[in-house]
Amino acid sequence: MLSRLLNNSPDILSVNDLYFLQAVLAMDATDGELSDLQIVELADLLLNVINVRSNANEEFIGQLRITSESILKIRQTVLSRQKHKLYEWHDLMNDLLSLVATYIGKSRWADKTPQNFYHFYLLAERFPKARFIFLFRDPRSILASYKYASGEGHDIRRYHPVVYSLYWRSAVRFYKRAKDHPRVMMLRYEDLLSNTVDVCAKLSEFLCTDIDIPELTSLGHNSSFVKGDRKNITTTENWICERLCGPEMNDLCYGIHNNYPKIGDVPYLLKVSLQFTVFQTLRAFSDRESRQRIITFIRGLGR
Repeated sequence: MLSRLLNNSPDILSVNDLYFLQAVLAMDATDGELSDLQIVELADLLLNVINVRSNANEEFIGQLRITSESILKIRQTVLSRQKHKLYEWHDLMNDLLSLVATYIGKSRWADKTPQNFYHFYLLAERFPKARFIFLFRDPRSILASYKYASGEGHDIRRYHPVVYSLYWRSAVRFYKRAKDHPRVMMLRYEDLLSNTVDVCAKLSEFLCTDIDIPELTSLGHNSSFVKGDRKNITTTENWICERLCGPEMNDLCYGIHNNYPKIGDVPYLLKVSLQFTVFQTLRAFSDRESRQRIITFIRGLGR
């Protein structure tokens, strides 16, 4: 929803889930010049995401309107520059996305990749004019969304109440360290829904742009409960979340329900734990970028 609102401004192109920096980290290429092979691989990775977004049938995913011919021209333009320009990863990212934005009629771009909070200081250093928005939602609602996720881009095997509670807690802790940075803003998803006018006014001021406020239903949706049949997590999952995230939930004004675990939920938790472990282990062994994301998550737990 935030990404769609930003795209409703006259000058900002926002792209969901680029995971570009994560690919750079998987290459161990955050410092120094990229090789010709790395430039081609990273350019193709980014432009493939753009192509997927532009051709998606699902309204929420299909946020971009750019032709395959334009994407090919952008690729050719950037790759021709490497003959006389020494690219580091952030230069390549900026050149690619700036050209995509130009083709769409925008002058700036935004990357909405959730795991980027782990790399806030690196991003702030490499993009000295960038602004950063930390967006949070009640972690219990997040758990329910992942637990009942379905459709394109979702896989319920990713779900585990402990892991996603810890992930949410890590994000809040990173925000608390960065919150006094002059280029940081925090939003709560619930406020975006309930007080859209005021939130968009703050966003417009923070980003130095004008964000028109449409009917929220016109933005499409990315919900696990498309048909309105919202389901809740169990009291045991609530208890796990509140035990792990209690102080951070209080900091963001999410009330604690004081749930208690139930012995009858143990078989389900064991099943979910086995399912999650097998799924993530296979990802770690089969895909370099997925392995890097898992490592980043584990390292982030100690920060």
